[in-house]
This record gives sequence, C-alpha cells and structure tokens, in this order.
Amino acid sequence: MDTRAFFLSTDGLISYKIDRTKIIFESFIRGSSRLKICDSLPGRLVQGFQSDGDYMHYHYMKRLLIVPLVLIMTASGTGIVSDVEASEKKVVTKQVASNAIGCVLPLTGRYAAAGNRALDAIILAAGVFDPLVKSSIKLIIEDSKSQPEGAKAAVTKLAVQEGVLCILGPIGNIEALEAAKEAQRLKIPILTLTQKEGITDIGDYVFRSYMTNPMQIGTLVKYAIEDMGLTRLAVMYPDNLYGREMEMLFRNEVRRQGGEIRKVKSYDKTQTDFGDEVKEIIGLKLPPSKGKENTNTKDDNKPVIDFDALFIPDSPASIRMIGPQLAFYNIINSGVKLLGTSAWNSPDLLKTDGDYLEGAVFTDGFCLNSFYPETNDFIDIFYASYSREPDVMEALVYDAAGIIVKVIKEYDAETREQFRDSLLRLKNYRGVTGKTSFSGTRDAQKDLFILMVKDGQIVQVR
Repeated sequence: MDTRAFFLSTDGLISYKIDRTKIIFESFIRGSSRLKICDSLPGRLVQGFQSDGDYMHYHYMKRLLIVPLVLIMTASGTGIVSDVEASEKKVVTKQVASNAIGCVLPLTGRYAAAGNRALDAIILAAGVFDPLVKSSIKLIIEDSKSQPEGAKAAVTKLAVQEGVLCILGPIGNIEALEAAKEAQRLKIPILTLTQKEGITDIGDYVFRSYMTNPMQIGTLVKYAIEDMGLTRLAVMYPDNLYGREMEMLFRNEVRRQGGEIRKVKSYDKTQTDFGDEVKEIIGLKLPPSKGKENTNTKDDNKPVIDFDALFIPDSPASIRMIGPQLAFYNIINSGVKLLGTSAWNSPDLLKTDGDYLEGAVFTDGFCLNSFYPETNDFIDIFYASYSREPDVMEALVYDAAGIIVKVIKEYDAETREQFRDSLLRLKNYRGVTGKTSFSGTRDAQKDLFILMVKDGQIVQVR
C-alpha cells in the first residue's frame, strides 16, 4: 500500500512516495523526477508525515527534505524493505541514463554526520529543489552504511540496476578504495571524495576531486619561497602519524623547490610545555640534568635564529600553547613567519589574543572570508538553505557535484566512456574552492587558498 504526502508551491508539486521496497523523492517541477533515495534510510524520511491532500509551503518542505527525518511505516503497518535486499533476488540491467548521477555516501553508521552534510552540498549543487534552476539532472542516492562492503554494493546497484551515468563519492579512504575498484570493474566513471593516495591508479574510470596533503604542502611551500622570499625554513611537528607525514612532505617539497631546511624538531602530542623544543631549534643548550655540572658558558648559550619561517603542522590548540613560547624567546620578534596547514583554518586559532599569530600563513581549500564572488554566493545560498555556514568538506563536495553537473549539461556525454573523456577535458572549472582541472592521472589539480592572520582575522590573500 502506498502512502503519499503532497506539498504545493507556485513552482510545482513535490511528492513523497513510500512503498514497501523503496523511498522515492519525486520532484514534479517542470514534469521531471529529479531525486531518488534508494534503500530504506532510517533518519532520512519525512518528519511530521502528512496524509493525502495536506499541503505545506514549498520552502518549508524543502528544509524537511534535507534534514534528519523519522522513519515512517506505511498505513498498513508493514515495514519498508531494503532495495538492496530486493536486488539480491533479481538483478536488472537498465539502460544508461545520461542525466542520472549516482551518489554513494555514509548516511547511516559511524560516518553518518559527514555523509549527511555531504548530501546537503550535493543537493544544493544539483539544484534539485531550486525552482529557478532549469535542470533535468537526476540524483540517485545510495547509503554505504559507513562500510567498505556497503560502498561496493552501492556502486554495483547504481551501475547495474539504476543505470546512472557516473558516480560521486564515497568519502573516506577505505570506502572509496572499495568503491573505486568496483567502479573500475564495471567501467563506470567515479569521482571519489578522499585523500587516499594512489586511488586513481586503480584504473582509467577512477577520478578524485579533493584536497590532499601533498597539494597543501606544494601550495604552501611555493608561496613561501616564491612570493614571500622565505628560503631558510625550520619545522616543529607532533610525533604522530599526521605530523610525521606533513614534516616529510614539507621537507621534500622545500628541497625540491630550492629551499633549505635548517632545523627539525618533534614533540610529543600530549605535552603542554614546549620550552625545551623551542630552545633546541634556536640553539640554546638545555641545562644539565640533576647531579651533573653545568659546563655551558654565557657565550655558548646565545640563541641562533638562522631560519626565515617555522612550519608547525598541528591543531589550533597546540599552536596557542607553542606561540607564547616562540614570542618569549624572541623568535617572532626577529621576523620569523609561522606556516601551517588547513588545520589552522578555524576560529579556535584566534580564541586567545596573540600578536605572535599576526602574519601567519597557511593553506586550505575554502575560506569564509574569501574575495571570490563564487565563494561568497555559495556561503549565502548555503546559509539560506541550511541556517549554518559551510565547511571545507561541504565546499569541496559542492564543487565536485558542480563539475559533474557541468559536464552533463555542456559536454553532451551519452555514454559512460564519453563522460569519462569529457571529465578529462575539463579545464579551470571555477568553483567555490577555486579553479579545478583534471590531470592525465585523473586527479584534480586545484588552486588552494592562501590564508593569513591579519588584524586578528583569517583572510584570503591569494
């Protein structure tokens, strides 16, 4: 037995349809069905479900479509059966629909919060519920359930049963790896949203559009050396997986671009006093341990600040503890610039007053204080739709979805092979995260934002 809720606006009629096997979100704006969420997705059905004939304002309905929702049983009392379960009984191969985008996201499970935020960005980019957007784009969403095997099964279903032209997602390294392998096997283009290195090596149908650590470091070092003239660099890094990776990338990139690494010092991630580490990078000898004679003379213990910039790949909380030590030993006053990663792009960085942060430079894929008109428009639209500001992940996902929509609309790709080739030809797509092109390895080449602390605010400088 089907139960429907209708919502009316001057722009058209939108219908929710719930039956025993699937949930279909059908938009009848201009007569096109534009969004389908497959599988029973607890938490993403309509809250406050209405009976036939009840109407609500279109814009209020639009908000209901994209917030966490309550699972509803049909009037007969029968539960909703998963599409995936049904597909195990009967596999149907559909003709490829040149306007259909498949999305694989973790809408339930461990990574559900990130998956649902990514879905918000995709829906906005595709203009599914925007009556001003003239589009025949159809989104078909599959839940990976935050599991690698779920991501693989979702790719199979979208490619074989739903007949989508391409797939966007998943997010997360392990899910993306399994999804990419399956997409390559089925020869369907997949645009992954992951930092997983080497994922595009899987095959010629696998793409990636995301910000990576090598991309960050390459952008930062180039700006520091070429634009700021900082050729002598030092590093302080946390002795954990992230810190070691970023230190290695930074050290190699500095050398590749003709710079020089003068000092490198690690520290324990759990410590809160960084005095000894700061002393070591400026050549101050530490006092002898208890019971040993101090043989250091006054001349032996003069600070040597022989570097132009200090790179610290750590969290804002750690930077707020390290910064005062750098100021105390006159490292900042000597003209040394602080360099960081995207982890610094947070209001938490500026929670305490600290002149030591003035002029600090770091990179990210997005900035709320951007001077790009596309970025500012996106922030306004996103806030109007969801009553919150977007973060870097949502901005990157929004651009990835926008790239797919652009290729479908403007490149007239009718087959999956044609879509893949068209995506490779895309150059300088101007999105909310800057310009994006795809290299021959099918990895996105992005112009990341150069950010700086200026007058107590994080601002874009390039």
